Amino acid sequence: MTEGKVLVRDRGNKPTGSIAPDTRTAWKWVGWFGLMLATVGLSDFALAWYPMNWGSPEWEFATVTSSYSGLPLPTMGLIALMASAVARGVRWQVMAFSIGLIAWSLVLVLGFTLFLTTVPVALGAVQGIPLLGIKKAVVKTTILTVAFAGSYLVAGIVGIRHLRRSNRAGA
Repeated sequence: MTEGKVLVRDRGNKPTGSIAPDTRTAWKWVGWFGLMLATVGLSDFALAWYPMNWGSPEWEFATVTSSYSGLPLPTMGLIALMASAVARGVRWQVMAFSIGLIAWSLVLVLGFTLFLTTVPVALGAVQGIPLLGIKKAVVKTTILTVAFAGSYLVAGIVGIRHLRRSNRAGA
C-alpha cells in the first residue's frame, strides 16, 4: 500500500529556502491588488458613461448594457479590499467598504431602472435577427443587475454585521 500525499507539511520538516508565513503582509498584498482591480474596473465603468447623453434611449441602453458587462473586474477588486480590511481588522475600512457596497448596489438598481425605460424603444427599433441581440442584452443586463447589486448589498450588510459582532465581543 502506498502512503497518501501530505497536503500540509510538518513544521519540523521545513525545507530549506522556505520562509515563515506572514498573513498580515499577505492580506496587505491582497488589498493592494484589490485596489488596482477596483480602480481599473471602476475607471472603465465611469468611462462608459462619459460623455453623457441623457435623453438618448440608444445611449442609455448601450451604456448600461456595456458598463454592467464589465462589473466582474471592479467586483473582484472591491471584495479583495473588503476581505483585506476584515482579515487585518481595520474597522474604518470595513465600515467604508460596507457602506460603499450598499450604496453601489443602489446605484446599479437606479441604472437598471433607467435601462428598463429604454427597453421598449430598443425592442421597437429593430426587427428580425438584430431583435435577438436586443433580447439577449436585456436578459444579460437583468441577470447582471440581480447578481451584482444583490451581492454588493449582501456583502455590505455582512460587513456591518461583522463590525457589530466585533463590538459586542470586544465590549
